[in-house]
Amino acid sequence: MQTIAFRVLGLLQVNAVPVTARRQQVVLAMLLLNANRVVPLDGLVDALWGSNPPATARAQIQTSISALRRLLVTAGVGERIRVRGLGYTIELAPAELDLHVFEDLVGRGRAAQRPDCAREAFRTALELWRGEPLTGVDSTVVRANQVRIAERRVEAFEECFDAELRLGLHREIVGEISRLVEEFPLRERFVGQLMTALHRCGRRVEALSAYRDVRQTLVDELGLEPGPDLQRLHQDILNGQVVKPVAASVSAPRMLPARVPYFTGNGSLLDAVRAQLTDDNGPLVAVITGRGGVGKSTVAIEAAHRLASEFPDGQLYARMTEDTADVLERFLLALGFTAIPADVEGRAALYRSAIAGRRVLTIVEDAADLAQIRSLVPGTASSRLIMTTRARTAPLPGSTVFELDALDGQDGIELLSAMVGGERVWAELPAAGELVELCGGLPLALSAAASMLAARPHWTFTTVVCRLRNSLDHQVRASFERTVRALPPVSRKLFARLGSLETVSFASWVAAPLLDMDAATAADALEGLVDARLVDVAGAGMAARYRMDKLARVYARELLATQDYDGFLTRLFGAWLRLADEARLRQGFGTRGDASRWPLADVDELLADPAAWYKQESGALLATVRHAASIDAVEHCWNLAVAVADLAGAQGKFADWRESVECALRAALRAGDRLGEAAMQYLLGELDVREHRYSQASARIRLALGMFDRLDQPGWQGLAERSLAVVEWSTRSRRQVALVGAPRLPRPAPLKYLEER
Repeated sequence: MQTIAFRVLGLLQVNAVPVTARRQQVVLAMLLLNANRVVPLDGLVDALWGSNPPATARAQIQTSISALRRLLVTAGVGERIRVRGLGYTIELAPAELDLHVFEDLVGRGRAAQRPDCAREAFRTALELWRGEPLTGVDSTVVRANQVRIAERRVEAFEECFDAELRLGLHREIVGEISRLVEEFPLRERFVGQLMTALHRCGRRVEALSAYRDVRQTLVDELGLEPGPDLQRLHQDILNGQVVKPVAASVSAPRMLPARVPYFTGNGSLLDAVRAQLTDDNGPLVAVITGRGGVGKSTVAIEAAHRLASEFPDGQLYARMTEDTADVLERFLLALGFTAIPADVEGRAALYRSAIAGRRVLTIVEDAADLAQIRSLVPGTASSRLIMTTRARTAPLPGSTVFELDALDGQDGIELLSAMVGGERVWAELPAAGELVELCGGLPLALSAAASMLAARPHWTFTTVVCRLRNSLDHQVRASFERTVRALPPVSRKLFARLGSLETVSFASWVAAPLLDMDAATAADALEGLVDARLVDVAGAGMAARYRMDKLARVYARELLATQDYDGFLTRLFGAWLRLADEARLRQGFGTRGDASRWPLADVDELLADPAAWYKQESGALLATVRHAASIDAVEHCWNLAVAVADLAGAQGKFADWRESVECALRAALRAGDRLGEAAMQYLLGELDVREHRYSQASARIRLALGMFDRLDQPGWQGLAERSLAVVEWSTRSRRQVALVGAPRLPRPAPLKYLEER
């Protein structure tokens, strides 16, 4: 268990080092009472001086902060106080503050199903107290918190005594209860516990006397009679019946996890969630959805904390990693029930009855789908539910779906600045911007990267960028693992194979050759990835484009390394050739090249306008040529380059032509593919003709012509001879035009490039 470093349940101490200066006491007390949250500078001023601060108030607070930082270092806890905007925060781990440990133990005691477990938790919590909370800290604001914290200790004693009375420990605790009755004479629950313990010890007269004393005090001081529960207990003792302690009034559950101290962005979404959940006529359920790591949990918890005051009867929290029945059981225990139905329907009915007419906010995270949380939807409009899910799903009746997107560049830089300091970010702003882009704007990935930087001051942003280009942080990897594990096998296989693509975006037909499946089955697998937020989609119909962000692509490639290769890239390149062939045929060109084709469906729909198809897919085609070259799929590479030359040439996109053919030529030279080399030299010569570089064209085409002749390729040889004739005619014509009055030579028959293929 982590050692408690900060103590407020008694004297204010840091690792047993007392804080004695008044200003430092107040400032540290305010920071600890709001640990991991920003305390505005104005709030510190108010805590120190109230409505009459001196002119030097801000300077004095800065001096106190500096002194506290030195004290924390001396006490061995390091640098914890950070500047956040116009305020300060102190960063604590969950078990470093005794107050947090106390509250956690009390929560465990309340949730315990066995009285011995409850007693152990309550007693361990109460042992943390060393006196009045924040003893001696002189501040009206702090004193208000002292009263609130002290009340929690009294409630813990009440619940602890209940557990001990159920265990039959009345003799052991009767003296302790007597002391607390003297300290709090108007708390009827203590008096009822004392009466019960005395009666069970055989001290019936003293039990009745305790009742008379509290009745007299209530009548004298408040003019009131004891409550009905205490009166019934008194009557039971008079009648000699077996008595039970006064029933506990159930404390409102407070189950929310701590807020993230570096919350950034999504302000408008939070406002929308708040507006819905505070509208008496609004939907009962707010669904926050988005991909893994986008910050759904952070936003949900932040929204719940901001809404807590609107739901005074409690806030319930659970992750849906367990059965709905188990979640309902925990909620019912937190609401004070001990007799819990065994079946889900019974628990759901009791849960809805328990919160009916009460203002309770429930938060459930990581729901697989909306159907999983139907049993948790409130039955009345007084309570509300926030849920998070990665699934794309239609909203339930009475719910609103809020789509959470990644942080933009500015918000990403702000998050990094909050975590590692603005000066450090601004010193390497270009690298910090690249880090935001590399992390896809996902808060989980950015927080992990910032944590590495914060823990290693000698690292630069460039260092982290280089490390993350081809690897994932373990938290980010775990997030992907949870998502991918829930996919059907065919979608898992497709996700891994999509990681091999070199294109920024892709069309839906790509899934079929990657999986070697029919179009409908492959499309369903792809949509499963869209639903799981692993693939994004923009546009509709045949214009729809799919893409994976960089982090998803890195994880997909990690998975791909564990799969057996079944030729899926060969099928993909073949599918591209099939489409390119059809696009060329529909524009009057022929086809050439013996690389395998893959029989793709829906060609007519895809190529309704072949010129527009190439315009849309040109970037992907060029990337596919490069991809084929990179894995030495040389025949597919140069066959695709031939197709690009046709399609790009028809639109005057000579840069596409040159890029694809030069890439394929390098691949053919590396592999010793003589036909590919000759074809690419010929195409470069033909491009030189188009761009009026006749001497270069002549040299390339002559080189290709000789190679075609030696390789016995009459089809290619005929094309090269015709192109060479055009070059020679163009060269002679240009020379004769330079001579005044010289007649123009007749041009050879028009050459429609590759028309015979």
